[in-house]
Amino acid sequence: MEDRPIQPDIESNTYNYASQAREIESNIQELTGEQTQDRRFTGGDTLDEPVLTTLNRDLKQVGRRVIEVLYPKLRGDTENSNLLREWDLWGPLIFCLFLSLFLSFSAKPKQRSLVFSGVFAVVWLGEAVATLNIKLLGGKVSFFRVMSVLGYSLFPLVLAAFISLLVGTPWVRIPVHIALVCWSVVSSTQALRGSGIPSNKVLLSIYPVALFYVTLGWLTIIT
Repeated sequence: MEDRPIQPDIESNTYNYASQAREIESNIQELTGEQTQDRRFTGGDTLDEPVLTTLNRDLKQVGRRVIEVLYPKLRGDTENSNLLREWDLWGPLIFCLFLSLFLSFSAKPKQRSLVFSGVFAVVWLGEAVATLNIKLLGGKVSFFRVMSVLGYSLFPLVLAAFISLLVGTPWVRIPVHIALVCWSVVSSTQALRGSGIPSNKVLLSIYPVALFYVTLGWLTIIT
């Protein structure tokens, strides 16, 4: 009797791979609260995308979110906010680094490394605490979305820290810093209006956010 070569069950293997991919995708969605999207290259994967194309796209996205911070949506459909709908941590990381650098430049030479690390830690810890508070109050957006909103809303405070390097007159700095702190608070709270927090808990969610930016604003003034 002649032995026949074993033919691989291609359809079965394909089905198994597809089911595993769907399971992984569902786990990612549960973790981040995001839906994976097909991109120009190889579906949801951009590993084969040119580096310049990736950087160009990411910089444009960061720019759009910065514009939304500068011109927050005071009315209208805040649920369609780019800050809330699409998140990334590149912008928040860049703004945190610049804020830490500017404040460290204002410190004494021996204290600059301590100020830099302290501000960097305060920013991320404060964002994490404010985000956790929003989630515990019933927010229906993912953890990293809220972190992204709070991080992008640091941009006015980065401007405040930069102004502190250039202007030493207190009566000029203080009004400008107060306005920029209010700008950060308004931008973040308006973007988070579509986060699903119950109306009777909105003030409880806004208070830690406002306290976070006021604290950072105070640091930019005293330095």
